[in-house]
Amino acid sequence: MSGDGIGWRVRTSLVLEALGAVTTVASLVLVVEVCRRLLGDSGGSPAVLVVSAVAVVLFGAAVQFVGRVLSRDAGTRTREALRAGVAFRLRAALPAGALHASWREHGTTLGRDISSVGVMVGRATPEFVSAVLVFVLSIGYLFWVDWLMALVTLLPILLGFGVFGFISVRYAKEMKVDYEANVSALDSARPVLPLGERVGQAGTRASVAARTLRAARELTVQTDRFGEYFRQRIGELLSGRALAEIAFAPLTVLVFVLCGGGLLVQAGWLPAVDLLPFVVVGTGLAAPLLAITYYLEEIGEGKLAATRLGAVIAGTREEPEPIEGLTVPETGVLTVVAADPRDATRVVATTSTQVPADRICVVDVEPAVVLGEISAYIADGRPAEAERCARIARVHDLVAATPKGYESIVDIDVRLSPAESQRLALARALAADSRLVVLDARALPADVLADAVAELAPKTAVLVVTPDTAGVGTGEVRVVVDGHLAESGTHPVSAIAEESR
Repeated sequence: MSGDGIGWRVRTSLVLEALGAVTTVASLVLVVEVCRRLLGDSGGSPAVLVVSAVAVVLFGAAVQFVGRVLSRDAGTRTREALRAGVAFRLRAALPAGALHASWREHGTTLGRDISSVGVMVGRATPEFVSAVLVFVLSIGYLFWVDWLMALVTLLPILLGFGVFGFISVRYAKEMKVDYEANVSALDSARPVLPLGERVGQAGTRASVAARTLRAARELTVQTDRFGEYFRQRIGELLSGRALAEIAFAPLTVLVFVLCGGGLLVQAGWLPAVDLLPFVVVGTGLAAPLLAITYYLEEIGEGKLAATRLGAVIAGTREEPEPIEGLTVPETGVLTVVAADPRDATRVVATTSTQVPADRICVVDVEPAVVLGEISAYIADGRPAEAERCARIARVHDLVAATPKGYESIVDIDVRLSPAESQRLALARALAADSRLVVLDARALPADVLADAVAELAPKTAVLVVTPDTAGVGTGEVRVVVDGHLAESGTHPVSAIAEESR
C-alpha cells in the first residue's frame, strides 16, 4: 500500500488522529479542571485554563480535519489501486479461461472486498487509533483523580465484557459440536443412488423415484431443524451483545458513578467536587469503547478481504506464445480474422503484451470485470463523458433504470449479465485515453461494434478480432490460422480467410 502516495498519507493521518485524540481529551480535562476550581475553594483565576481549553479545542479540530481528509484520500487511492490490480490480474492471466477460473475461485465479491479494504484504510484504522487513545487517556485521567472511584466507573464496563465473553465462549463451544452434527444430518439426508440403479432398466424407475422422494422429505425436515438451530444460536449471541451494550451505555455508567460516588463521598473517601470528572468523563467512556468494537470488526473484515485480494493480484501470469509478424497498429483500424477461438485468444494476448497495461483497453469475449461505481468505472470524474459513452455502447437505458443511476455500485446496487458487463467495458474503452483498443467481435453485436469503431478510429488505434469475414470492414486485415499469420492485406480478404472459417 505504499504506491501512489498511499503509505505516507496513512502514516500522517494516524499521527494526526493521535494528536487529535490527545487534544480532545486535553480540552475536556481542562474544562473539567476549570469547573473543579470554580466549585472548589482553591482560589485563583481559571482564565488561563479557559484560554488553554479553547486553544486546544481549535488546534485539535484543525488537526483532526486534516487527518480525516488524508485518511479518506488514502482509502480512495487504495480502492483505485486494488481495482487496477485486480483488473490487470484478471486481464493478464491469459488465456481468458484461466483468468475467469481465478475469478470463480475467489467468488464474485471482489468489489465488496475492495470496499472493505478501503474502509479499513480510510476510516476504520485511523478512527480505531483515535478511539483507543481517547479511552486510555480518559481512564488515565480518572485514575489520576481517584483510583478507587475509577474502578467503580469501570465496573459496568468490565461486567459487560464478562457477560459477552461468557456467552461468546459458550456459543463457540456449542457451535463446534452442534454445527457439525446438523451438517452431518443434512449430508446423510441427501439421496445417494448407485450408478447401476440410475442407468438400470425401466422397472427400477419407480423404486428410484420413491427413494428420492423420501430423501427429499427427510432433507426438508433436516433443513428446517438446521434453520431453527441457527436462529436460536444467533439470537443468543445477539442477546449477549445487547446486554454488553447496555452495560456500556452512558446511563448505566452514570448510575454506577452516582451510586458508588455518593457512598464514597458520604464515607469521606472522596471530596464531592472530585465526583465531577467521573460524571463528565466517566459517562463518556462508552462512546470510544463501542467505537473500538465496531472498528475492530471492520478492520478484521478488511484484513480478510485484503488476503483474498492479494491472492488474486499476486497470481502468476501465463505468458502467451506470440504470433510471429502480428504487430500493434500505430493508428487506424486493423481487423484480425481468427476462426479458431484459441487463435482469437492468442491474438488478444499477443497485442496485450506489446502495449503498457495503462495504455490498452480490451473488450474480450469473456465477461468483463466491472468493479465499483458505474460512473467512476466508465470515466472517473467525468459523469457527462460516462453517459455519452454509455449511450454509444447501448447501455445507458440499463444504468438509468437503476435507483442510483450512474452512482450505482456493481454487485451491490445492481447485478449485471455478461452481455451488460461487456457493454460497460466498451463504454470504459470509449472514454479512456488509450493507445490501443482491442474489440473482440464475438463479445459485441455488429451495430454496437460498428458505432464503437467509428467513435474510436479518429483518436486511437483499434484492433478488431473477428471469427469470420462478415465482421471485416474496410482497412488493413490480417488472417491468423493455427497460431500463425497466414495472410496480410486489405479488404476484401482472400480465400484463405474463407477457408479458415
